Amino acid sequence: MSVRFASANHPARRLGWRAAGRGLVAPALARAVNDNGDAVPRPAQFDPLLTEALRHFAVHGLASADAAVELAAEALSRDDADGRDHWLAVTRMFDRRLAAQSARELAPA
Repeated sequence: MSVRFASANHPARRLGWRAAGRGLVAPALARAVNDNGDAVPRPAQFDPLLTEALRHFAVHGLASADAAVELAAEALSRDDADGRDHWLAVTRMFDRRLAAQSARELAPA
Protein backbone atom coordinates (compact mmCIF):
# COMPACT_ATOMS: atom_id res chain seq x y z
CA MET A 1 0.00 0.00 0.00
CA SER A 2 1.45 3.32 -0.96
CA VAL A 3 1.41 6.36 1.29
CA ARG A 4 0.79 9.76 -0.22
CA PHE A 5 1.24 13.14 1.39
CA ALA A 6 -1.78 15.41 1.18
CA SER A 7 -1.52 18.87 2.66
CA ALA A 8 -4.23 19.77 5.17
CA ASN A 9 -4.15 23.32 3.86
CA HIS A 10 -5.64 22.52 0.44
CA PRO A 11 -8.62 24.69 -0.65
CA ALA A 12 -10.71 21.63 -1.52
CA ARG A 13 -10.41 20.42 2.08
CA ARG A 14 -11.46 23.67 3.66
CA LEU A 15 -14.89 23.84 5.19
CA GLY A 16 -16.86 26.60 3.53
CA TRP A 17 -14.05 27.58 1.19
CA ARG A 18 -16.36 29.23 -1.31
CA ALA A 19 -18.02 31.42 1.29
CA ALA A 20 -14.62 32.23 2.78
CA GLY A 21 -13.31 33.15 -0.66
CA ARG A 22 -16.04 35.76 -0.94
CA GLY A 23 -15.18 37.08 2.53
CA LEU A 24 -18.47 36.01 4.10
CA VAL A 25 -16.99 33.73 6.78
CA ALA A 26 -13.52 33.01 8.08
CA PRO A 27 -12.08 29.86 6.53
CA ALA A 28 -12.08 26.81 8.79
CA LEU A 29 -9.56 24.10 7.99
CA ALA A 30 -10.82 20.56 8.05
CA ARG A 31 -8.94 18.60 10.68
CA ALA A 32 -7.42 15.20 9.98
CA VAL A 33 -9.63 12.51 11.44
CA ASN A 34 -8.72 9.02 12.57
CA ASP A 35 -11.24 6.59 11.13
CA ASN A 36 -10.75 4.11 13.99
CA GLY A 37 -13.17 5.91 16.28
CA ASP A 38 -12.88 8.51 18.98
CA ALA A 39 -11.11 6.36 21.56
CA VAL A 40 -7.34 6.56 21.51
CA PRO A 41 -5.87 3.09 22.14
CA ARG A 42 -3.90 2.87 25.34
CA PRO A 43 -1.46 0.09 26.22
CA ALA A 44 -3.96 -1.32 28.73
CA GLN A 45 -6.42 -1.90 25.87
CA PHE A 46 -4.00 -4.06 23.85
CA ASP A 47 -4.12 -7.82 24.03
CA PRO A 48 -1.58 -8.84 26.71
CA LEU A 49 -0.55 -11.87 24.64
CA LEU A 50 0.18 -9.63 21.64
CA THR A 51 2.23 -7.33 23.86
CA GLU A 52 4.20 -10.30 25.19
CA ALA A 53 4.76 -11.61 21.66
CA LEU A 54 6.04 -8.23 20.48
CA ARG A 55 8.45 -7.99 23.41
CA HIS A 56 9.61 -11.54 22.71
CA PHE A 57 10.15 -10.59 19.05
CA ALA A 58 12.16 -7.53 20.11
CA VAL A 59 14.58 -9.82 21.95
CA HIS A 60 14.77 -12.83 19.60
CA GLY A 61 13.96 -11.36 16.18
CA LEU A 62 13.22 -13.87 13.43
CA ALA A 63 14.08 -16.76 15.77
CA SER A 64 11.17 -15.83 18.05
CA ALA A 65 9.00 -18.83 17.17
CA ASP A 66 11.80 -21.32 17.83
CA ALA A 67 12.76 -19.58 21.08
CA ALA A 68 9.12 -19.68 22.25
CA VAL A 69 8.95 -23.42 21.52
CA GLU A 70 12.09 -23.93 23.60
CA LEU A 71 10.53 -21.95 26.45
CA ALA A 72 7.38 -24.08 26.15
CA ALA A 73 9.50 -27.23 26.40
CA GLU A 74 11.28 -25.83 29.46
CA ALA A 75 7.93 -25.05 31.07
CA LEU A 76 6.75 -28.60 30.39
CA SER A 77 9.90 -30.01 31.98
CA ARG A 78 9.03 -28.00 35.11
CA ASP A 79 5.45 -29.40 35.01
CA ASP A 80 4.12 -25.90 34.32
CA ALA A 81 1.13 -26.50 32.03
CA ASP A 82 0.08 -22.84 32.09
CA GLY A 83 3.56 -21.73 31.05
CA ARG A 84 3.60 -24.30 28.25
CA ASP A 85 0.23 -23.09 26.98
CA HIS A 86 1.38 -19.47 27.20
CA TRP A 87 4.53 -20.04 25.17
CA LEU A 88 2.66 -22.14 22.63
CA ALA A 89 0.20 -19.25 22.24
CA VAL A 90 3.14 -16.89 21.69
CA THR A 91 4.53 -19.35 19.12
CA ARG A 92 1.12 -19.38 17.42
CA MET A 93 1.40 -15.61 16.97
CA PHE A 94 4.54 -16.15 14.86
CA ASP A 95 4.05 -19.54 13.19
CA ARG A 96 0.78 -21.47 13.38
CA ARG A 97 2.17 -24.65 11.85
CA LEU A 98 5.12 -24.79 14.22
CA ALA A 99 2.77 -24.15 17.15
CA ALA A 100 0.44 -26.98 16.09
CA GLN A 101 3.36 -29.39 15.62
CA SER A 102 4.88 -28.36 18.96
CA ALA A 103 1.54 -28.73 20.74
CA ARG A 104 1.35 -32.33 19.50
CA GLU A 105 4.95 -33.04 20.54
CA LEU A 106 4.68 -31.30 23.91
CA ALA A 107 1.31 -32.75 24.82
CA PRO A 108 1.28 -33.97 28.41
CA ALA A 109 1.56 -37.74 28.59
